[in-house]
Amino acid sequence: MDAGYRCSDTDSLESPSSRTRPSRPPISAARRLCLLLVTAACLAVCGCASQGAGVKQAFGKTLQAVGLKQGEAQSGELPIRLYAGDNLNTGDDGRAAALVVRVYQLRNAKRFNEAAFDVFLDERREHDVLGDDLVSVTEFLLTPGKRHEVLEALADDGNRVGVVALFRAPAPTRWRFTFDTGQTNAEGITVGLHGCAMTTASAGLITKLSTPPHSLSSSRCGPLGR
Repeated sequence: MDAGYRCSDTDSLESPSSRTRPSRPPISAARRLCLLLVTAACLAVCGCASQGAGVKQAFGKTLQAVGLKQGEAQSGELPIRLYAGDNLNTGDDGRAAALVVRVYQLRNAKRFNEAAFDVFLDERREHDVLGDDLVSVTEFLLTPGKRHEVLEALADDGNRVGVVALFRAPAPTRWRFTFDTGQTNAEGITVGLHGCAMTTASAGLITKLSTPPHSLSSSRCGPLGR
């Protein structure tokens, strides 16, 4: 089965994140106008969703981002928070830059965990390598000091969630995290994004690290290549 690939060109809660139209009670005229504006903006900036279910889920994230939907997780939803530091994607040159972050739903994480960093720089190669393990992938664009919060609707067969940050100078082992959705708690997943590495204190992390996942100690940036 082909994986749904959804796009999100946003860097904060104030921006529309994706597309989907869940059922909800009637809304006021003011909110209806706001919804129409959000819809138009979303269609202008993020035009990729390959499955109807993906479109529905994505637009729900847009409603949440502008306050038209309660942000509380329901059954089958996983809260995901991406917090960007002021030094986002600096590498060793000290220059902060925007960062592409991808959230993957996976049936199995083996191929995902074994894939080299370069695999994730090429969408076609990524799909070839991950194959049927890939359920869906959502892409976010973060800017320094901003945050992004979404409710990820979990597929029945998506028992792993992977997060990849395409740093310019990625620190080894700190550009990719994998979580077991069966072990995450109601707080969901929170990931901090820094100069060249990610941090997390969330339950369910199954990525093996030599240092505590919430700490940047001993994390060293790789060569600046992007």
